[in-house]
Amino acid sequence: MPQSTMEQEALERVRRMYGGFDIRKPAPPKPEPKPVKEEKPSECEQPPAEKNLLDELLKDNERSLILLLLLVLYSEKADASLLLALMYLIL
Repeated sequence: MPQSTMEQEALERVRRMYGGFDIRKPAPPKPEPKPVKEEKPSECEQPPAEKNLLDELLKDNERSLILLLLLVLYSEKADASLLLALMYLIL
């Protein structure tokens, strides 16, 4: 059965659009994407957002000593200017 001129023109446009690829051939199979490994943080490792402020302050020995001194002096009702000076040292 002969094709009409409209069908022939449409097929020719499709051939030009695909650059000469034969549209009747099946496309080669696409490679399957590799599965992505989901890394879960270990229980002992906390993400940075969940780190405790106290843990951060106690990391440094000098800061820890100043913090303990601040606590002792505060409980002994020490001068406020001394406490503020020690807080400045922590920064």
